[in-house]
Amino acid sequence: MYHATMGTVAESLSALHETEFRKLFLGQATSVVGVMFTVVALPFAVLEIGGSATDIGIVEASSLVPLTVFLLIGGVWADRLPRQKVMLAADVCRTLLQMVAAALLIGGAARVWHLAVLQVGMGLCEAFFRPSYTGLVPQVVSTPRLQQANALQGLMTSGSITLGATLAGLLVAATGAGWAIAIDALSYLVSAWFLVRLRPAAFRGRREAAAGPPGEAAGDAVASPAGRLTFFAELAAGWREFTSHTWLWVMVAGASLFLFAVDGPIQVLGPVLARDVYDGARTWGLVSAAMGLGQIVGGLLSLSWRPRRPMLVIAAGMSLTAVPVALLALQAPAWTLYLALAAVGVEWGLYEPFWITCMQCEVAPGMISRVASYDYLGSLAFYPAGLALAGPLADAFGIAEVLWVSAGVALLVSIFQLSWRDVRAPRAMRPAEVRAAG
Repeated sequence: MYHATMGTVAESLSALHETEFRKLFLGQATSVVGVMFTVVALPFAVLEIGGSATDIGIVEASSLVPLTVFLLIGGVWADRLPRQKVMLAADVCRTLLQMVAAALLIGGAARVWHLAVLQVGMGLCEAFFRPSYTGLVPQVVSTPRLQQANALQGLMTSGSITLGATLAGLLVAATGAGWAIAIDALSYLVSAWFLVRLRPAAFRGRREAAAGPPGEAAGDAVASPAGRLTFFAELAAGWREFTSHTWLWVMVAGASLFLFAVDGPIQVLGPVLARDVYDGARTWGLVSAAMGLGQIVGGLLSLSWRPRRPMLVIAAGMSLTAVPVALLALQAPAWTLYLALAAVGVEWGLYEPFWITCMQCEVAPGMISRVASYDYLGSLAFYPAGLALAGPLADAFGIAEVLWVSAGVALLVSIFQLSWRDVRAPRAMRPAEVRAAG
């Protein structure tokens, strides 16, 4: 039994034996820790300089507006250009932007509009980074280990969230938000260093040979009279691929409503409640850390668990989010929030590996970045509005009332997604070539 268990663990971690994936993994692990410093620090930076809940929403929405506007452009260029270089450029730009934000906050010169403008730049970078990343993973890991790679990425993210959120809460409480954002700037620099060393070509030819006719492989020129399809023709091809999978667009539609009506209010009103009812940044950091611990458990499960109906698992789990939102509305003791969010974290720890693996297995490889951009765009389309409206709605109706509505929406999203047969259907979590060989 011992040897069997050790063999299973070693097999689950085998993707890390592949050098190029290991480089990507380590770079992103560092970056995610840094991102959590900003996630915790940014709302408190706004409060430090005299901002309100509405100002928090505006600043956080400022990164999401350019993200949603430019995602489709980022997806097309991620399928045209070497994805590694697109990500590298984004990381260098984000390093510079966060350095400026940190300097303004530490020097006492920051204003709300400064933070908003800098967040616009961060969102623009993310619009090119996200689709590139989704398409790059299959290029740096062998096909049989794809789910393991996605599960390890999710596990890494969960662990980094836990570590980053805990340290960020303590650092913001002790020194202020500026130093936390400075650490985020350095983390992007580390990520860029790993990307410089990455050599993704090893698996590229084999995987993309399965993409179909010449011109449909990622990073290749697309055939046309001028040597390439037009930008809009490539977008249209990506849209046809996206809408051909019912489970995909239904889950994205649900995610869009969830982020608008559930996550947006939590991100804006949660820090205000943490300041007024709980222990400020320390509590808010521990809230994120508790969710991160749950995600670690979910990530460990996802290393080897391949449910027959993965979309059903994650759609049903969406309903769990109603519990911590209701607890926030009730201003329940902090320990109940930690427990509830740890349970939700297990769901999110399963969500990302299952979702990304199914998408990478069922979407044409040469269109993965474009489809990913439609995924991100659809999910985030109304998120900026959710962030921007949360403060004014809370002023008009009360924080608790807004949060109760959010809890109800979390349940409705889960019911909507589960009502579609294609979401409940069995779904393979291995690429077609591996299923055929097996």
